[in-house]
Amino acid sequence: MNLLKRLELWVLLAIIVAGLSYVFLSGPGDSGEEDGPGGNSGTPAAASDAPLKFHRAVAERDYGNVRLDLEVRVKNDSADKLAMHAPEVRLLTSGGREIPSFFLAFDAIPQVPAKTTQDVQLRYWLEAADLKQGLTLEVQGRTLEVKSSTPLDIETLKNGEKTTFTRVDWKP
Repeated sequence: MNLLKRLELWVLLAIIVAGLSYVFLSGPGDSGEEDGPGGNSGTPAAASDAPLKFHRAVAERDYGNVRLDLEVRVKNDSADKLAMHAPEVRLLTSGGREIPSFFLAFDAIPQVPAKTTQDVQLRYWLEAADLKQGLTLEVQGRTLEVKSSTPLDIETLKNGEKTTFTRVDWKP
């Protein structure tokens, strides 16, 4: 039996060649999808007008405390990369208390390359009293309201369950 006379093999070969051509000849970003939060969008700084943009906050209660994951878009106008940790990046209560960041030893600290805009995820460890105040993220002197001053009772959050807030007025 001669394999080159089989029509289905020629069709399969044509499909493979067309698929490979599409993959290698299409440029990056042709998919039309934007990188999600935490993605490495790396768009030029001129692509976004706002230096800071709030995407969402995910709160996970751990008995008397809350682990907070903030997803924000940060624009870095400087010529150096921006490491997203104190003192350049701080989360402050409306009372002026700086909330400590939460990190695991194997998690890399998010960084925003020079002259780019990128989505990053920041983690903080909140006490119950912190939820009764407003929260503001400060990045190199620029501020972004993350939570309004409307108090949130920690008892309204279920222990071990994630609650997502997409606006600054946190209501479970």
